[in-house]
Amino acid sequence: MSKASALPPRRPSGLRVVERRDTAKLYLSGTVRIGKKAIRIRESTGLDAYQPGAWSAAETLRIKRESEILDRFIYKRLPDALFADVAEEFLRVRQPVANSVRMVREFVAAFGRVPIADLDRTELEAFFTRRCRHVQPATRRRLEGLMAAILNYAAKAGYLYAPPYWPRIQVRNQERSAAMKRFYPGEVELLIDCAADHLKPMLAVLYATGARVGQVVHLRRAHFTFSGDFGQVFFPKTKNGHCYLRPLHPYAAGMMQNWFRRRRDIHPEAFLTVRGRPYPRIEGRGGHIRHAFARAKRRCVRQLKALGYHERALVMQEATPHWFRHNFANTLRQDLGLDARAIALAGMWRNPAVVERYYISDVPIDLEAVVTALPLGHRLGSLPAREAKAQHLPQTAIRGRFCRGANGLLEVHA
Repeated sequence: MSKASALPPRRPSGLRVVERRDTAKLYLSGTVRIGKKAIRIRESTGLDAYQPGAWSAAETLRIKRESEILDRFIYKRLPDALFADVAEEFLRVRQPVANSVRMVREFVAAFGRVPIADLDRTELEAFFTRRCRHVQPATRRRLEGLMAAILNYAAKAGYLYAPPYWPRIQVRNQERSAAMKRFYPGEVELLIDCAADHLKPMLAVLYATGARVGQVVHLRRAHFTFSGDFGQVFFPKTKNGHCYLRPLHPYAAGMMQNWFRRRRDIHPEAFLTVRGRPYPRIEGRGGHIRHAFARAKRRCVRQLKALGYHERALVMQEATPHWFRHNFANTLRQDLGLDARAIALAGMWRNPAVVERYYISDVPIDLEAVVTALPLGHRLGSLPAREAKAQHLPQTAIRGRFCRGANGLLEVHA
């Protein structure tokens, strides 16, 4: 008997419908060979083997799957993939942040049963016009950018020849569009004193770390560690998907320690509502402390007016919990002179450009020295002498002074 006749017959290439021992589902298994290429398939049909007609339905799926493979590799045709399937694959591979996941769910609700290869300009433009009727241009740009990312992924994965075109909105970022949201010394402390007892420790943590409300409101007791007057707080979940360990100022650490000592409950959460319960999960929103913060702000405004700070009371009326984050960035910049990269590291920003554009409101020190030294406010005939101008010019960043040279231009002298 020859050696060749003793070998088992070789199975023909192609897919087969098989049943596995560990599950009742039918599977497509096999290898499809196209020239020198071999594609191995191990996929579930989702059909129960004991269901009547399951084998015939699985055989239909097998024929269709082989046809898709041949169309893709021989005739270069695209598979009939639904938008919902491609979107789920995009979420599984890219793993975007929670806010982006919520937007992708909106896309799936609108185009889920539509083949992604059939999406055209008319459908996309109609969706964004309807969805973004009452939103800011920056929000529409964020939505359109996420849709473009999904379509680019589909083209790279072989579901599209090229992403479809639609007229996307263009929003130009201003060079310096940061808002001046900074508290004067003592104003935040007054606001915290006017807040309810359950809100005071949370406001202290927001004030000392510059974190968002969504990062702080669901912290647990185990996320805080104390050593004497100092402490540390661990943020397991942030908007950019990273976790951070940050120091806690003695002012906030003392408030947290007093808060934990006064509590008599067994909740593991660090912060509780006015009724002594943990804060509910509100995805995509920051309204956990909206009403409690508004009551504390009204008390603080009355206190500022009673003390004679009417202008600052008007500013306090516009404050929101997110102002603590702006105040944190502006304080680090104006009082300590940190750059945008250091502020982003301290305040848990992923991109320093966001800090520079939206959170820092500052004037370069050299420009401030030049502008404040202009001879303004003098009356006619009282202009200072040329040689005396250098006395009113402050020091620059290099510890020199601006003086006017012989040619009339400003010069720096040590």
